[in-house]
Amino acid sequence: MANEITVSASLRVTNGNLNESISTGTLQFTQAASGGPTPGYVTIGTSEESFTFPELSTEGWCYLKNIDSTNYVQWGFSTGVYGGRLEANEFALFRLEPSVTLYMKANTASCKCIVKAFED
Repeated sequence: MANEITVSASLRVTNGNLNESISTGTLQFTQAASGGPTPGYVTIGTSEESFTFPELSTEGWCYLKNIDSTNYVQWGFSTGVYGGRLEANEFALFRLEPSVTLYMKANTASCKCIVKAFED
């Protein structure tokens, strides 16, 4: 089969005289094997937590969502270095490098999150 993974995104900013719209169109990818989603529903504490994806032969797409209603979660790919932030109810979608470790840490209080990685 082909094109088992479909990704699309759009962004619109309207603020005073600032009007910007970005649409990626649709990208499709072939998934070599049917691994994922892993690990799924997790609780991220205020101490750094790390995730690897041993269930997957080759890491592919990753979806993160902070389902907390108040606090934010930081994420990155090196211990103590967080280049990403998910406010309450925000999400991120990106492609992983093979054999990567994902680091996450909640601010103020533990947060319920969804972490789903899929095989490439």
